[in-house]
Amino acid sequence: MSDSVSVSAMSNVAVGKAFNAIAKGLGRGDLDEILFNWNESQLNEDGDKIINYPGRDGRRSHGKEGGKVIIGKREFLTWLLSEAPFDEKVYGANIGSDPEWTALIRRAREAALSFAT
Repeated sequence: MSDSVSVSAMSNVAVGKAFNAIAKGLGRGDLDEILFNWNESQLNEDGDKIINYPGRDGRRSHGKEGGKVIIGKREFLTWLLSEAPFDEKVYGANIGSDPEWTALIRRAREAALSFAT
């Protein structure tokens, strides 16, 4: 996607506002679906941070293989506003033709970019 907003040039406040616009525009369920498909992450209980529990299948795990990791919103926005959500090597052949996935990504992108206009 040739986005008019460069995520790397955005301030931390702008990144937060873009992420909040996505959360508000899509709702928690749709955003959690995108996050899970991106890197098996999810929103925290408050809905203001992206978290992941590495080492196991998304369950709370502790020790060497586990724990909670906070993932940056900038990293998520960079992925979202790129062509990566439609990478057939990652998401399967014809992912760009999947009407549900393309609509979900389109809505998320529109919400992210709407705060900047």
